[in-house]
Amino acid sequence: MSPYADATFLAEHSAADTPAVLMNTPVRGYRHSAFCIDNRGGARLMVGHLASVGHRRIAFISGPADNFDATERLAGYREALRELGLEAGERVLPGDFSEESGYRAAQSLLAPQGREWPDAVFAANDMMALGSLFAFNEARVGVPTDIALTGVDDIPMARFVSPPLTTIRVRMAELGARALERLAAAIEAPDAAPATTETVPAELMVRASCGARLPSASHPRPTRSGRAS
Repeated sequence: MSPYADATFLAEHSAADTPAVLMNTPVRGYRHSAFCIDNRGGARLMVGHLASVGHRRIAFISGPADNFDATERLAGYREALRELGLEAGERVLPGDFSEESGYRAAQSLLAPQGREWPDAVFAANDMMALGSLFAFNEARVGVPTDIALTGVDDIPMARFVSPPLTTIRVRMAELGARALERLAAAIEAPDAAPATTETVPAELMVRASCGARLPSASHPRPTRSGRAS
């Protein structure tokens, strides 16, 4: 399981006769079965949701440049902006998946540069979103009244900050369970089934930080990205 493992790495470190299952790697069509989260579809889902509640200038805090998850989320963000005709509002800020990088990115958005604040900030993971939330609170910028804020991963803390964070839920435990089942089957009968690649849909968890009107019970509403292969 590595968002950095490419085909060359696998060829050098994975023996052909050793059963293996890949999780969240950029490799497709290799000799091993693979399971991946639909990072690109999840990002498209988030941008579409932000646009549906009225946000037009949507900034994105990216992850590490050589990380597969991060590059897929950035690609989904840009694809959704193009499809919605919102390219003029594109603004990508560097990040590295840490709270500190989200904090710095949010500070740079608020700095006087002659540019308007975005309507919403979509961070490529929840930790950067939480760092951004701290920066906005520090500057007394209201979330979501001044700037909406969203993330990816649905870490436990996302539900307990104020306001609760709208995010893309990544079901890593489910992914791990299914990968282990596939691995056990490959160990028992290596030639019984060909290698396959499966993409697990992401889910949109709508909470208060995005500015959407929520039901009075305030339960999150999951929405599937709905793509599997």
